Amino acid sequence: MSLLNISPSDFGKGKFELHSGMYETPKIQEYIDKYEKRYLIELLGSDLYNLFASDVVAGVPVSPIYLQIYNSFEYDDTLCCIVISEGMIEMLKGFIYFEYSKDLTNQMTTNGNVGPSGQNSERISTINQQIYTRYNDAMKTFKAIQRYICDNQSDYLEFNGAKKRFVYWI
Repeated sequence: MSLLNISPSDFGKGKFELHSGMYETPKIQEYIDKYEKRYLIELLGSDLYNLFASDVVAGVPVSPIYLQIYNSFEYDDTLCCIVISEGMIEMLKGFIYFEYSKDLTNQMTTNGNVGPSGQNSERISTINQQIYTRYNDAMKTFKAIQRYICDNQSDYLEFNGAKKRFVYWI
């Protein structure tokens, strides 16, 4: 069950569109269940994650300090940089889209590791796919939320988030 009410239908259209047939929807839900918590813990650290999670009611945090990092925001920081967050939901959708899409390129079968093939389609290199762009877009929000937390340390004393890097294929 998703803490922030992310569901397979969130991947039905737009930037994070995934095929969602009757066999795919349960798989997408498995990825949501697996990666939502992991990425939130990496974002906030385990102690702040537990405080954040206990503040969530019906998929949305209640306290103003958690709403601030949950919702989208933008501000000019003290180093004259613009910090922009698209919000936690968009960030998580980007990471989940990435994890799901990268795993679609190969599948393990009784015959070994195989790739999908279609009669009227041609596979393209993952370098040309948008999965890396989606991941890096999510990373921009990840870093913006962590930047906001660091700029407001007195509100987030339990913060111990992980440092993550952008993905490059060159």
